[in-house]
Amino acid sequence: MARITSEQYEPAFEFALKVESGQTNRSAATALLSSHTGLKSSSSAFYLNALLAMLEGTVYKKTISLAATRYYLERFKNDMSPEALERALVAVELHLDYYAVQGKGEQVSIRALVDSYRAKLALSVTEIIYPDEVPPQLTGFIEGRVKQVTINAYERDPEARTVCIAKFGAICQVCDFDFEKTYGQIGKGFIHVHHKVDLATIGESYQIDPINDLIPVCPNCHAMLHTEKPAMSIEKLQRIIDNSNA
Repeated sequence: MARITSEQYEPAFEFALKVESGQTNRSAATALLSSHTGLKSSSSAFYLNALLAMLEGTVYKKTISLAATRYYLERFKNDMSPEALERALVAVELHLDYYAVQGKGEQVSIRALVDSYRAKLALSVTEIIYPDEVPPQLTGFIEGRVKQVTINAYERDPEARTVCIAKFGAICQVCDFDFEKTYGQIGKGFIHVHHKVDLATIGESYQIDPINDLIPVCPNCHAMLHTEKPAMSIEKLQRIIDNSNA
């Protein structure tokens, strides 16, 4: 069987968007994709069906390559909304579950890819909710340089976030809330990461310690921590919760 190349599977994304928007139908898009790329009609149908399922968040049953899945998820991340990326991830997860039930294997590489994009999605949602969590450009755990987004914000290092979550888990260290336990797969890996010392009070770049300077918290506790300036301590908010529940 001839290997399907990127020149063949990449154009399928645009054809799927045309079907989804009503500019053409599935049969016509399949024929056009085959004509445009040289794919067999069956392969064109498999790739279009997978992409349309990703757009809808539904299961697709014919597997596509790891490289194609990576390319499509990257397009969803860069060109579509977070909600669209969520639907795409759900579709791939449903496909993986279907594939496993059929006894055809676990497709470990694709599942790991999905997990990585779930983490990216969680981070992007955090960035939307909290404007101080902006897309980072720094490396080496250096944080604090001011840049203009829509407001002045302090750059954040994703590697520091990763190390922090690897240590503490994606569970709120104030109230113990676990998004995955409550919301299932869509909550996997979602958490905010709070700076114990406000970057704005430091005013310059500094070498961050991901274990001692950062802490995973849920959005509610994150908001409550920032009701004081500088932010209140984790211990103080825990005492407030304990007293409220007493």
